[in-house]
Amino acid sequence: MRVFSRLYLLIVLCLPGLGLTATHLGLPEDFDPHPGIQAPEEFLGFDLGQRHLRHDQITAYLDYLASVSDRVVAERIGQSHEGRPLKLLTFAAPERLAELDQLRADRQRASREGVGPAVVWLGYAVHGDEASTATAAVVMAWYLASARNPDVLSWLDDLIIVMEPVLNPDGLDRFAHWVNMHRGRHPSADPNDREHHEAWPRGRTNAYWFDLNRDWLPLVHPESRARMAHYHQWRPHVLGDWHEMGPNSTYFFQPGVPERNNPLTPERNFELTGKIAEFHADRLDAAAQPFYTRETFDDYYVGKGSTFPDLTGGIGILYEQGSVRGHVQDTAYGRRTYAEAVANQVRTSVSTLEGSHALRDELIAYQAEFFASARREAGRSGRAGWLLGDDGDPARAHTLIDLLLRHDIQVLPVTEAVTLRDRRHEPGSAWLIPADQDHFRFLRAIFDPVLDLPMETFYDVSTWPLGMAWDLPLEIVRQSPATGPALSELPAQQPHAVAPQALAWLLPWDQHGAAPVLAALLAEGYRVQTLTRPTRVRDVGGDERELVRGSLVIHRGLQPDTVEAPAQRLAELAARFSVELVATGRGLAVSGLDLGSPSAPVLEPVRPALLVGQGLRATHAGYIWHWFDRVLEQPLTQLDWQRLGAIQLGEYTHLILPDGNYAALPEAIGQQLGQFVLAGGALIAARGAAAWVETLELEWNFVEVEDEPAPSGPPERRAYEDFRTDFARELIGGSALAVELDISHPLAFGYQRSDLVLMRRGTQRLRHVDNAYSAAALYSDEVLASGFLSERNRERLHGTPALSATRHGRGVIVRMPDDYLFRGYWLGTERLFANALFFSRIIGPTRMPEE
Repeated sequence: MRVFSRLYLLIVLCLPGLGLTATHLGLPEDFDPHPGIQAPEEFLGFDLGQRHLRHDQITAYLDYLASVSDRVVAERIGQSHEGRPLKLLTFAAPERLAELDQLRADRQRASREGVGPAVVWLGYAVHGDEASTATAAVVMAWYLASARNPDVLSWLDDLIIVMEPVLNPDGLDRFAHWVNMHRGRHPSADPNDREHHEAWPRGRTNAYWFDLNRDWLPLVHPESRARMAHYHQWRPHVLGDWHEMGPNSTYFFQPGVPERNNPLTPERNFELTGKIAEFHADRLDAAAQPFYTRETFDDYYVGKGSTFPDLTGGIGILYEQGSVRGHVQDTAYGRRTYAEAVANQVRTSVSTLEGSHALRDELIAYQAEFFASARREAGRSGRAGWLLGDDGDPARAHTLIDLLLRHDIQVLPVTEAVTLRDRRHEPGSAWLIPADQDHFRFLRAIFDPVLDLPMETFYDVSTWPLGMAWDLPLEIVRQSPATGPALSELPAQQPHAVAPQALAWLLPWDQHGAAPVLAALLAEGYRVQTLTRPTRVRDVGGDERELVRGSLVIHRGLQPDTVEAPAQRLAELAARFSVELVATGRGLAVSGLDLGSPSAPVLEPVRPALLVGQGLRATHAGYIWHWFDRVLEQPLTQLDWQRLGAIQLGEYTHLILPDGNYAALPEAIGQQLGQFVLAGGALIAARGAAAWVETLELEWNFVEVEDEPAPSGPPERRAYEDFRTDFARELIGGSALAVELDISHPLAFGYQRSDLVLMRRGTQRLRHVDNAYSAAALYSDEVLASGFLSERNRERLHGTPALSATRHGRGVIVRMPDDYLFRGYWLGTERLFANALFFSRIIGPTRMPEE
């Protein structure tokens, strides 16, 4: 270890333009660092407030600390989509760190019995453009690794401190690059300066533009999956979740809006949150920093970092610093520097540890009681658990089981035949999730639909029922069926054999892996047909097999000489995507369509493009890009709308419009899109775009439906303070809506039941057209399946189109007002999006003869 004198270190820290004093970094005034451990400024060569840190610089310093301090262990727990390392640091007294593996292995027992040290988890930079949090992590790591103060030594003796310094390294580097490249020697504090307005899609999100602070539940991304494995090992008593908010704000810490807490969270959780808040208030008051609590932010959606612990045995606490979005910015509260923002994040990090240490006995007791009371509640509920079936699609069910196992949920395979949704499920196709387990409250939160909520305003979605999201049968059972031992890992899926000799191979379209198989076959030049009616064939073994609409036909006699023999390639794809193919030696069907029928058209290859750019919703565009790249495993061209005039759109078969503010786009964009459709293109318009395309100058033949009667006289008087609540009530931030499918429509191919649940965000409503055959789905009369929906919105939406296809010229427009690829996990409606991509161009004219 290189040793520096204490005097030299203090000189370095106080040099103008190079380093900041410990006080300026938000650390306590009595901070006494070890002289042999370099401060961040000394290691990096610049003041932490002078420029934004890149992820590699943060990682290098943290690895350095682990190499010179015996109080910290640094682990690489995974990597981001773009290959950046995901780091996890553990701080404790050296003697305790020597027993780290044993402590982790024993944490579940200790959490139930209320023994062992309290565990505090510090999480920073889940949003890449909230960068003061990442720099604060560096400061805190230095503090914990080097401080010789008695209070810090007590923390290390009595606590386990786990730090996730950067939850979103890809977004952080995007943002750091932006603000650093716009910083001159004299940074501008003008809020209008380009530095403070990062270009689309911004650094908030991860590589695929997903908000990782909504991924704690679905665990779609490697960053979340890596964290969750360690989270459940440690079962932290307190988890801090540091963020930034708009510049014209002060500082927020929880407790949040008391009326908007998750009703499944024990009241004691909020009491302890309030006790810890006293320590934050003391630190910020001592620094003369304004703050607020009990407003703006709620504690409801279990997929957020500050709420997830509340339903899994810990106490999650949200922190929000008014942002600088760069290096210095003038705000309503005066000029704020980046260093000042970092200092506040450090102050509340210190106060979190102070409060957790002071309350450690209460926190340990609370967690033990949390798990014990969860099991008592399970016993009083009268339910044995939840019974889950694969509904004939094992691959889709296995993705849900995999998620449950990652969340430390006990899952038991059912060893007797059971009936779910009128389908018989044999052993191996159904599972019991018992109620009697530590995470009973969490299971209720993720499984049970909610229709009677105590609040009407939500910071995020109002519901997330996983059975509905996966479109799988999930039922509460009072008596347990026969089961085998609990699963310790996802059951292996044995690949289905593909007969090497056949006239044709048929791929049922009601399988989760069918769409990527079709995408691969079309991209490679195979000729693939689709069955537009239910069909029964006899396979090469002599058994009859039923095939749903949309099922694919790969006929040996139709394949060009330029492609690989179908049997070999299909075997590879079947193994890759866990699908079953039916081989037949006859073109004559038992019933339905013969394999050469004109009602089994050959599908054309697709070359889709996604409209992107300023004003469009990056997260929604990201869901679509992610689906193409990670599910279909196919490229997707991204077209910036500002370049659309220079692009020959005829090169593409489909244009996909994500949600966004299309009304702000130039009129020429709409004209160009209309011409694309008339010339034969398929336009897929999702969420808000679905309503906007109705303004394109095309022959729509809308049918005007009587809307709400215009009010007569002046509006009823309301209190001024009620405006925000009244306004928020009419928003739809995330509700599960029920629809009725026309399963004969190409956009609904592959579904065997007419009922389906979609995720709705936004108040958009589609207009009816004068064509009785255009709507593939209508919102049900009882439109709300789970969550909150105001009475006005229920009236507005029920009976209106939920999915519609209309022909214009030689092309087609598909309007889908809901989010079929919501956050990468709403697998039950993925097929609707696949149908729009692959089957929209086989939708024929449905205009009746004129009288």
